[in-house]
Amino acid sequence: MENFSLTRSELVQLTADTFIISFNEWIDFEPIQFIMIETETSIVRKPFGLGRWNGKLAIGVQIIGPGTNYIVQQSVLEAHGPCGKGFVPPEGKGAMIATPACLPMALDLHKRYGCDVFIGSLEELSIEIPFPLVVGDEAFLNLLRSLEGYDWFLVIGSDQMEKISYDILKGKAEVFVSFNEYMACGIGACRGCAKETKNGLKHLCIDGPVLRGEEVWS
Repeated sequence: MENFSLTRSELVQLTADTFIISFNEWIDFEPIQFIMIETETSIVRKPFGLGRWNGKLAIGVQIIGPGTNYIVQQSVLEAHGPCGKGFVPPEGKGAMIATPACLPMALDLHKRYGCDVFIGSLEELSIEIPFPLVVGDEAFLNLLRSLEGYDWFLVIGSDQMEKISYDILKGKAEVFVSFNEYMACGIGACRGCAKETKNGLKHLCIDGPVLRGEEVWS
């Protein structure tokens, strides 16, 4: 794990509050690993899943407060990483279900493993994407119900989206969930991301961020 600076190459707006930031630098990482980015608004760095966009290192950012707004505005960011365990899918046909902010991670997983990708959004995107997109809650639920013939799923999004997806998909295939949003320090020092599972207490920044859904939920 290293500290480094990232200089912005491109800023792509997907929705009113969601952006992709690509960088001129590249770092080696495993799928779904993340970096912690420094802001001027908090002493705690913020986690962002690593991926790619137009062949460059990239992250997705949804503005939810001053910290994420700061990150979108800057041309140079200070970060450390990569953090967390990389995700290695099981054998068989897989699919990733994600929100627009996870597009860089989805592109990376698709490139490495050839899995299908489905994006669920609350609003239309401002650009064309290379994956099926559904817009709105009902369309997203219908998508989940229609998915058949897969051996595994990986879900990344909000808490609510992940739980709903797990409940619908759990009888169809093995379901993995990325709990990126729980990270605090990102290096296992603060214990702020501790999560109770059926296999004991897990610290998501070092034991995750991806866990089997059945470890967390019934």
